[in-house]
Amino acid sequence: MIGKVIVDMIIIPAIIFTFANGITHTSYANEEKNKTEYVISKSEESKFLEDIYKTETDTLKIKNIDKTVSDKNYIDKEITETKILNKSNDQYIKNQFVETKDFNDGEYKGTLSISNIDVKTIKNGYYEKIDEQILSFENYSDNDLNNIEKEIDINNTKYYLINVEWEPETMQEIDNENVPITYKGKKIYQTVKTLANPDTYKVTVTYSGKAEKIDTIYDYKINYEKEVEEPKEEPIVEEKEDKQVNKFIIVSGIGLTAILIYLLKGKNTYIYAKNNNGFKLIKTEKLSDKKVSIDISNCYRSDENIYAIKINPLTFKKFKGRTISIVRGNNKKDIVIWNNYYEIKM
Repeated sequence: MIGKVIVDMIIIPAIIFTFANGITHTSYANEEKNKTEYVISKSEESKFLEDIYKTETDTLKIKNIDKTVSDKNYIDKEITETKILNKSNDQYIKNQFVETKDFNDGEYKGTLSISNIDVKTIKNGYYEKIDEQILSFENYSDNDLNNIEKEIDINNTKYYLINVEWEPETMQEIDNENVPITYKGKKIYQTVKTLANPDTYKVTVTYSGKAEKIDTIYDYKINYEKEVEEPKEEPIVEEKEDKQVNKFIIVSGIGLTAILIYLLKGKNTYIYAKNNNGFKLIKTEKLSDKKVSIDISNCYRSDENIYAIKINPLTFKKFKGRTISIVRGNNKKDIVIWNNYYEIKM
């Protein structure tokens, strides 16, 4: 029972002091942070991160690394295709072109859809053609050309006589010979017409849409935190009797052992939510090799959607350089551990 009281008396104040000191220290450090932004392609990503990790110094630490797909990863693209067609109706045109086209220029790729159809009529000139009209006649009393019109008008076009084919229509026997009394036949007229060649159509189809970078590019934001060491006052050591010193060493030894056991077996990570009055502790959790994710979905929510995570020194040393996750509903925030305190926006 006495041992438990001693442990509680040492552990609780020690933990409160440790975290209070950590949060205060970080708030000062936040005043001297430096933010750097990069646009990095997927093929460059591994080398980039390797170089970024090398930028850390004893006093300049990486606070967090944010990665999003860059807006520059997409471009509006359009291409055209042109054909000369004999018809211009919509259905005929659509049958001559595909509905979508795959675009790939080696840098961007995507599927483009029809966005516009432009039709221009092509006049193909004129040609001349002889047009012939054959007209029948009958009951002509003689086969004299004077009785035949040399020119006629048909549909406002003048035709010219080029030939007449005569044929006896009725016959009469005179002096034992058959003599034509009336004639019939065909009048042949011709003219030269100028006709237009059929129109054709120049059809240009525009395909447009979004094209995506083949080598995906990302926006990286690196937040650095400069650690500021506060001056420490040398403790005033008063001379004590040997017996008192020995008792202090014994009690301190028990306290340190108890703290060590608590840190190894108890909670090692603390989550805070920011509100108008500062940060409020909403969850304690134990990180381990098998548990690197903390779910705060059912915890108190920050009015500003800002949360803080504090990791105790032993756990921080173990997890430095590794990635842990904070989960709230469908939102997930990955954090690369380079410090024992972070403020994040979910």
